[in-house]
Parts: sequence; C-alpha cells; structure tokens
Amino acid sequence: MTFLESFGDRLRRAVDRRRSQVLLGLDPHPAVAGGGTNAAEAFCRRALEAAGPACLGVKLQLACFERYGAPGWAAYERVAREAADMGLLVIVDAKRGDIGLTSEAYADALLRPPADAMTVNPMMGADAVEPFIRAAIAGGRGVFLLVRTSNPGARDLQDARLSSGEPWHELLARKVAEWGASSIGGSGLSAVGAVVGASAPDRLARLRELMPAQPFLMPGIGPQGANPDDLAAALGDHPASVLVPASRAVASAEDPRAAAESLRDRLAALRPGK
Repeated sequence: MTFLESFGDRLRRAVDRRRSQVLLGLDPHPAVAGGGTNAAEAFCRRALEAAGPACLGVKLQLACFERYGAPGWAAYERVAREAADMGLLVIVDAKRGDIGLTSEAYADALLRPPADAMTVNPMMGADAVEPFIRAAIAGGRGVFLLVRTSNPGARDLQDARLSSGEPWHELLARKVAEWGASSIGGSGLSAVGAVVGASAPDRLARLRELMPAQPFLMPGIGPQGANPDDLAAALGDHPASVLVPASRAVASAEDPRAAAESLRDRLAALRPGK
C-alpha cells in the first residue's frame, strides 16, 4: 500500500497558496439551477467561473447529482474534475456510513481522484468509520465526520445528554480526535476532520478544545443564519483549521465573485494578529 502526503499537510499548503478558507458549495437543486443534468452542470460551471478564484475549494452535494441517475453521476465527475483542474480542493458531501464492507465500497467509490475528501456519518461506530479513514490515509485524502451539524433538528439527538452528563456531540468529538490521532501530519492537522455547524457558535470553543488537530468543515453561513464573525472560537493554530462552505450565499448571489471575496476577507480578519 502506498502512502502519500497527509491530507492535513495538503490542506494547509492549499490554504496558504490560495489565501482562502471558503469552499464554494455546489448544490444544483432544480429550484435554483433548473431541471435536468445539463442545467445542473451549467449552474456549477457558471459558479466555478465566477467565484472559483476567491475560493479554496468546492463542496459538491452529491445528492443533487445522484437524483439524475447515471447522467448525474457523470456530471458530478466532470464538475469535480473541472474544479480540480482549476487548482481547487474537491470535497464530496456524501455523508456515507454503513457496516464495514459497505463503507469500504463507498470509500472506494468516492475517495479517489478528483475528490480530495468526503463527509462521513459516524453514527454506526468505529467499524463503520474505519474503512473510510484507512482509505483516506492511504490515498492522501481526508474525511469529515459529522459531529454537531447546522440543521435545527441537530438538537434532537446531537445535543441529548448522556448518563455522564455530557452531550452526545461531545462524545462524538472525543471519538473523532481519537480516530484521527494517527493521521496528524507535520502541519498539526489530521486527515480526519469534523463537520461542525456554524449555527451553534456557543459550542465552538468546547469542540475545538476536544478536537485540537481536526480541521472543521463549518456549514451554516448565510441563509442558515450563522455569522462569519462568530467562528473565531473554532480557529486552531492555522487558518486551515476552519473551512467554510457557502452555496446559496455565493453561488446564487447576484455577484458570486464579490460574495466569495467578501466571505474570504471576513474569515481572514478572524486570524490572530489581524
């Protein structure tokens, strides 16, 4: 098995090179992109051309492509390849997670070029997560495990108190830090990151304390109500510790380039010394 440069190190270099923490969210829902595979792909291409230069990478919502079957999957591949050819990181928002053999198949399908990382649902435990982590480390790629998501229903289970008194999302955070410990590169960042919703800013400091080496993928900015200024508590030792996807707030903006640049600059202002 060939081992490549760790995802954490690749991520830090990419943030330094592009001077951005913004991920262009590509969620070509028919309501905004129009119906059909061609419309979805055209929407993504327009967004890439307009906002890509101000972004670190893209986060593709795989379901928005899968709804169209095989042609949708082909469109996803083309859009992801175009983003990669532009020098953008490609994160596949798939939220997969199943028993070991099935997780292994999902990892084989999604943790390969042009994808650099994917989202994973850890709710089935270590044996379901391990195939993704193993494949990511071997291929120099990353995984982002759901810890405390941005949707309103997250409080129903993720904030539930365990018998120990801690909320479930804190237990998940401890597990993510444990599972990612072996993949920490020279950058101090792990290949195993965490999805942490920006819409719950009061939890960010504690989650950073529990996951000091994890890059945070932080949805919720814009229409979901989160404010970029609230994310300072999530920052680790390097800007690459916080990645902020923005879909409607950028791709559907009147001027996507200006929207991406504005978000990029607001995030940069959170860094120590700014």
